[in-house]
Amino acid sequence: MNNTTNATNPKSTNRSFEPRFSLKRMFHNLDKLQDIVVFGCGILLVFKMMLILTDMLLGLKAGMDIQEITADSLFLLILVELFRLLAVYLRHHRIYVGIAVEVAVVSVLREIIVAGLIHMEAAHIFAICCFLSVLGGLMFISYKVENVQH
Repeated sequence: MNNTTNATNPKSTNRSFEPRFSLKRMFHNLDKLQDIVVFGCGILLVFKMMLILTDMLLGLKAGMDIQEITADSLFLLILVELFRLLAVYLRHHRIYVGIAVEVAVVSVLREIIVAGLIHMEAAHIFAICCFLSVLGGLMFISYKVENVQH
């Protein structure tokens, strides 16, 4: 039989051998804090979505302009995509570029609808088309490279 005491066998003690202020422990605690912050942001997003939905329903009763209703509904879709991005981050601890690009595309389209495409200058429309083309290419590449599980 091996007759060792706790003083000679450090692995048999209950106390962790990691120093109190080790980098591994600090990053682990910061990671947990970041998860709590992201979870809080998700809860705030849900509350904001409920407020926007309530305003939209009240606006429909009051006869709100269709352009405002469309802008609010697209903003609601942006918040839903952001919530999905936060949920994927909490599950996998990484940000998927494809989801972030989807949020950017919907945001750009919302701004086009709110501002009105007819009232924009040709150079602005060309810049938006180039930006959307780049985002489309990023989305295509990200779905080929990343394995996103919804």
